[in-house]
Amino acid sequence: MDDKMLEKRMELLNQSYKKIPDQTNPSDIIQAIKQEGKSQKKRPLIHWPYVASFIGVLLIGAVLILQLTMDEPGRQNGDQADFAGESDQRLHREIEDAKAQYELRKIQAMERLGFTEVIFNSTVIAREAGRHLTYIESIPKRDFSNERKVEWVQRASEELDQILATPDVMMKNLKAPLTKEEAEVWVDDFIQKEQDVLPLYEDVLNDYKEYWKPHVEDGKFNMKEFNHMKNDYPPKLWLLRDGIFNNAVKLSYNSEADRLEATLDVDYFRMITNRDALPEGYELYLITRFDPVIQAGELTGTWKEAADRLMDYEKMLKELPDNSRFRVEVKHEYNLLYQYFTNGNVYQPIFNESDELKSHVEEAYRYILKEYPDYTTSLHLKEVYEELRRVNFVKPDRWVQKTPVILSSETEELYKER
Repeated sequence: MDDKMLEKRMELLNQSYKKIPDQTNPSDIIQAIKQEGKSQKKRPLIHWPYVASFIGVLLIGAVLILQLTMDEPGRQNGDQADFAGESDQRLHREIEDAKAQYELRKIQAMERLGFTEVIFNSTVIAREAGRHLTYIESIPKRDFSNERKVEWVQRASEELDQILATPDVMMKNLKAPLTKEEAEVWVDDFIQKEQDVLPLYEDVLNDYKEYWKPHVEDGKFNMKEFNHMKNDYPPKLWLLRDGIFNNAVKLSYNSEADRLEATLDVDYFRMITNRDALPEGYELYLITRFDPVIQAGELTGTWKEAADRLMDYEKMLKELPDNSRFRVEVKHEYNLLYQYFTNGNVYQPIFNESDELKSHVEEAYRYILKEYPDYTTSLHLKEVYEELRRVNFVKPDRWVQKTPVILSSETEELYKER
């Protein structure tokens, strides 16, 4: 029997006793009979009113006890059936609410991205949300209590909101400073979503080449003019333009491929988000992830820009925790770029045909030593620079430079404690 049900039944029993007149209290009746017996030993009279009252009490008690025992299984089953019915209904309502929430968030995501339903359904966001909805619909079939199932549905519904949150929603909601653990999750989620939609923007835009091609001047795409689109542009292109603008997408023209390419608009990202929300290492990682300095084996910009990126990688390695999922990637990029600076490669050697250090590489060394004197990388490059200076910047016979080891702040603290 349920404790609450037993308590209720005992309360009813107690109330029943209270409703009986005072003169019919069993103990009082028995005491009264004894007193009568003592006072009237010579007259063995039967006090029928007392007996009748006493019998009435016994009958009431017997009936209630029988209700608590013999009739209880049937009533308990009925109560349990009612409870189970309410529990099933609640689970059903939670699932229907989750499905309605899914449809609403899906429509909102399509509009914010500027995608038609066909395009949106091709995104990882849509596929992952669909799988999550299927999971929610499968919960009633699981062999667990409805209370547990309701918890699963509610938690899955919250996760569904996260899955269908578009990059622009994530940026606008990024307010309070995040911990490193929170930043790890947020940055990973944002990068995946941004990388998910960028190729789709490119593909759709290049179907409308006749409309954006007039905005290409001297091999460069004028995005400012593109954002002030004309009324004769197709409605789908208007919608797409809004999605591009809202989700921090920057467009550039690839003259070789004769198509537009999309990447993260760093300036817009920094403008729309709270500047102090992400720890520096995580913000740097996110930004550099969409702006590589090495492509197809060559530096994409100047050596000075590459020098700044090399220092950014050191900042990240010192900031990111040892268990960060991004650390391995950043370390690889740092090692690769450092080798470019000290050893060069087949496409961009640092020594000329006379084995002399190229002037722009020497300038990059001096720039690093001046601007980043306290960095670990700078201290190592200073040794490299001094070694070359002693031989008039001519490549030595044996020239192999190892990449310095950059420790995270957590590891450095651990070494200090030891």
